[in-house]
Amino acid sequence: MNINQHTTANIRLPGIGMQIASILEERILQNVYPIGSKLPPERALAAEFDVSRQSIRSALRILAVRGMLHTRQGDGHYVSGEVEKNFHYGWEDLIDEHQGMENEVLDFRRGIEGMLAALAAQRRTESDLIRMQMWLDKLKEAYAHNDLDQQSAADVAFHQTIAEAAHNILFTRLSDGLLRLLTSQTKRNLGNMFGVSDIHMRLTDQHEAIYTAIRQQNVEAAMQAAYQHLDYVQSSLLLQREQQEREAVSHALAAGDKYKPGFK
Repeated sequence: MNINQHTTANIRLPGIGMQIASILEERILQNVYPIGSKLPPERALAAEFDVSRQSIRSALRILAVRGMLHTRQGDGHYVSGEVEKNFHYGWEDLIDEHQGMENEVLDFRRGIEGMLAALAAQRRTESDLIRMQMWLDKLKEAYAHNDLDQQSAADVAFHQTIAEAAHNILFTRLSDGLLRLLTSQTKRNLGNMFGVSDIHMRLTDQHEAIYTAIRQQNVEAAMQAAYQHLDYVQSSLLLQREQQEREAVSHALAAGDKYKPGFK
């Protein structure tokens, strides 16, 4: 459902607090209010829906009971991390404790992100394109400064913007939960790929290809560009891991040389 459809004309008694809670909940699920973000002040929401602040407080209490909001005394209402709790349960420890699962994770991302890029190509708006371009620019800036934290944040945000451009609440939540879960792995992957020749240029070209296909509403090209990007990440990580293993063996051999007969 499009949140822009919700105007004061849609808000009618009875159950006005429940109706407003439903609209705010939908905005949270659509990532209009992301996890950790602060909701607009009560007076702003009251003005938007043309209702009393008491009605807004009633709606906020409903969302708090559902575990979607928490209140900071004297500060305001924030979207709770409980929104993603069920998605994260069990996955985070599994991935953090078993780094060898990278191939499985990338394979899963390949399928999901290829589909999301295709849907985004069909459904994107001009505002979606502006957001994608903004995160692309931030990613390029992070590459230029070799800022790994910013690279990871901008990379995650770019891919999440594509998911949101598919305009499906379930895909938005799935992608947001998955990318949040994999933030540490994304940062680790970027760090491990530094040894790959022209890595920043190649990643930039791949992200640009995804964006261009979505802008041109070329569904097949958008899907293939997403596939090619994740295939490249997977193959680059494999090459780097093999090189690291060879270097470890070489160091071990060098260290053992001094114990060989005739070593002085």
